[in-house]
Amino acid sequence: MSKKIASKLPVVLCFLSICLLAIFTSACSSGKKPADSQKSTSSNKFSLYLKGDNLYMARYDNSEIIDLGPCTTNGSVMERFPIKQYSIDTDLFCSFSDYDGETYTLYTSTPKSPTKRTKVADKVTVHYILKNGDILYISNKELFFYKGGKAVSLFKEGEEEEMRYTISDDEDTLFIVPYNRNSKKEFIVDAYFIDIYSGKKTIYSDINPNILSRSFDLDTVCYFNDNTLYQLKDGSSKKIVTGIKQPYNYYSVAHDKTIFTSKVDEPGLLYKFDLDGNEELVSDTFVDFVEYENKEDLLACIEKNSEGETVLKIRQNGEILGEYKDIKGSDDDKIEEVHPYNSKYWYFFSKENNKLWRVTLKGDSKGKIELMNDNISDFHDMYTDKKGKKENDSLLYTAKILGNNYYSLFIDGNIVIQNLGEYYSHANLVLDDTETYIIYNISLPKASAGYTDTYHIWENGKDTIVAENVKDYDGFLPEYEKFDKTYFLTDYDESKGTGTLKQYINGKLKDIDNDVKGFVMNNSSSTSSILYKYR
Repeated sequence: MSKKIASKLPVVLCFLSICLLAIFTSACSSGKKPADSQKSTSSNKFSLYLKGDNLYMARYDNSEIIDLGPCTTNGSVMERFPIKQYSIDTDLFCSFSDYDGETYTLYTSTPKSPTKRTKVADKVTVHYILKNGDILYISNKELFFYKGGKAVSLFKEGEEEEMRYTISDDEDTLFIVPYNRNSKKEFIVDAYFIDIYSGKKTIYSDINPNILSRSFDLDTVCYFNDNTLYQLKDGSSKKIVTGIKQPYNYYSVAHDKTIFTSKVDEPGLLYKFDLDGNEELVSDTFVDFVEYENKEDLLACIEKNSEGETVLKIRQNGEILGEYKDIKGSDDDKIEEVHPYNSKYWYFFSKENNKLWRVTLKGDSKGKIELMNDNISDFHDMYTDKKGKKENDSLLYTAKILGNNYYSLFIDGNIVIQNLGEYYSHANLVLDDTETYIIYNISLPKASAGYTDTYHIWENGKDTIVAENVKDYDGFLPEYEKFDKTYFLTDYDESKGTGTLKQYINGKLKDIDNDVKGFVMNNSSSTSSILYKYR
């Protein structure tokens, strides 16, 4: 799952391919608020899975299994598929047939009558469900808008073109640019804005899409080329500022409407520009920039102090909050940062000296730095979910203690789980007004092939195993329900390519079905920001 994806969208965009698919809303970012949680208690909630060549629906509330019919022409499992939107309670959901590994026939139906399906289109490469139930899809390299049983063509790709698509948060505008697999190569193209509901098209010629930044509402789109930052505005490319290095925060330039950069002839100075080209000197002792998630009032840089020492300087609302001598980074190992949602602490990790610190951002201790861990060689922050009014003043993360080849799970400086194994694990810290607990998984290699997971709940010092020998789960990770009604695929036989479907109900696993190939993951996005297809 992707860390800090909202603020680093152009990095993701550089890996987008030809087609259109929604980002599966991940819950691993400490700095981003989660999508609306999908409630397992609703009768409209279900999972889709493949058994034999047929697609099945498994309801959460009563474990009912419904056969939706043949869905694959070659036995392959479509692992990611926009089934329905998470953010609204709509009856519409999508299913498919005739999947050949690349294309499929797309249908809509309702949970009440799931087998009464309406065909949308054949030979679909990828589709996306808008919040109001309308659908965008691509078939034969042509983008269509489907509404009220009718499809209208919005955009036709060239035979040799590969496109990437971005949709505004209001889901009324698409921004389309060609995709360059060699991002370092000079690549000048035409870009397109399309009004989804009217079909109106605005073309911007001769832009460089390799370094592209955009606001979530698509009101501001910027790109960088030949030491110049441009904004796409009123049908043409407007020069914002020239003679600068690539913006250090170019991932979020358009969203923040702020550019931090050095000038080509002044590499030791850091400037701040706005989208009107107004400049402000931030530092005349600049060394390096600390990349951070979108924080309008915060800035962290490596600089020289008055004694010529290299220090980390943190600014809040333009004022220096503190200078910290012990935090070191290098060209190879940049300082990492994380600011958990609604937290008064900003955390910094230095692989150069194996230490984790936090700096207080408000209150009587504002500007104070604390060493949280001084003995870790690797660091991955985890998601913290907050409900109610309880303060979130702790960081959940996994790290390798120096000398160990396995990860441990920490809250601040305290080890919660000593040994998570040597492979990446996912964890959620859930806080509300009455309880605090962690849900997490451990991935372990199998003796034969592949990996299996064990899922746990940690609460009040007690560690409870929910499910073992898990090949996969249904993509619904219920932070608030503690895995209740979650479906797991267990006891997977690699030679047969099948396993046992089980459901976690009232603290126990219940056998539901056997000879199951795998889940079809719902990767619809409630934020509706980026649409793409994984290769």
